[in-house]
Amino acid sequence: MGFGIFHDKVVKVGLIVKKLRISRGCQISVPSETRERYDLRPGDELLWIDMGEEILIKPLRRNAKLTDLVGKYDTEDAFDSVAEHDEAVSGGH
Repeated sequence: MGFGIFHDKVVKVGLIVKKLRISRGCQISVPSETRERYDLRPGDELLWIDMGEEILIKPLRRNAKLTDLVGKYDTEDAFDSVAEHDEAVSGGH
């Protein structure tokens, strides 16, 4: 399957290409689409990988907190997490 790379376009393979500009302070901004896709927030860390002829930037996964996960994933059967917790703690499981 062939594909082309187009500025600021999503191509067939799901590749997103963005043109970034380095500021006077030698900083770059992470595009909003990328921040949302990878759930990036201020303070998150990125790996800067210098490949010699190109640079790759990869988000480092932060340790997940339970509060970050609540409501993030759909489940087939709705359940009440508080009731599930209470039942498990009381030995009902």
